[in-house]
Amino acid sequence: MNYNGGPLWQDGYTWQNIYWGSYYTKPSSSQWMNKLELVVAHLESDASYSGSPRQYNVGIGKVIRPVIVQQEPPSQLSNDQIAKTLIIWISAGTVADLSTNRAYNIFLPPGTTASLSSDLSCNSFCDYHDTANGVNGPFYTVEPYPCTQGCNQCTKDPLDTLTRGLSEEMVELKTDMDPGTGWVIGNEEICDYCDASLVCDKIATGEYVNPWYDESKNACWIGRK
Repeated sequence: MNYNGGPLWQDGYTWQNIYWGSYYTKPSSSQWMNKLELVVAHLESDASYSGSPRQYNVGIGKVIRPVIVQQEPPSQLSNDQIAKTLIIWISAGTVADLSTNRAYNIFLPPGTTASLSSDLSCNSFCDYHDTANGVNGPFYTVEPYPCTQGCNQCTKDPLDTLTRGLSEEMVELKTDMDPGTGWVIGNEEICDYCDASLVCDKIATGEYVNPWYDESKNACWIGRK
């Protein structure tokens, strides 16, 4: 494990979930969003999953009220577009101004694809985290609507697919807020390192999560002592 001097998540930092698109204003979507709010709260508060990374000088945060942005996203969004749009939302007061000690989870609606250079979500990757301006933030994860295949080898349930990807990005954002400047193993972040050995495990509240490398045990987290 190497720490490259970048910002790390501290106790009391804040998450805000952003639901992008009119899809999330529909009554049929309310149950899905309620589940995701619980998921984020559980992921952040679980003593074993989010508490154990204190070995990397990372703290436990909190979750504030979500925001629905009714503006429709295009069918394909580049990371640059997402970063610029987030800055516009902050400037306009559409979302909370969380400065450098906070982060956003941006949930995309069905039918919207995120792109990283020539790579597309549900093709080359499932989700990711980044920053719009290096160590100054804002920091965010991007969560495309669950892919129908390829992103969850534990179950076929869309919520399980999303929780595995979301858990990975939340942990990696906290330990490596400005990608590459925090805790890494070679060129990999602490969850990426564990992807090679699939572990289908859950936190105490029942959500499937992606394991992260536990240096104190020289092993990937499996939720058991």
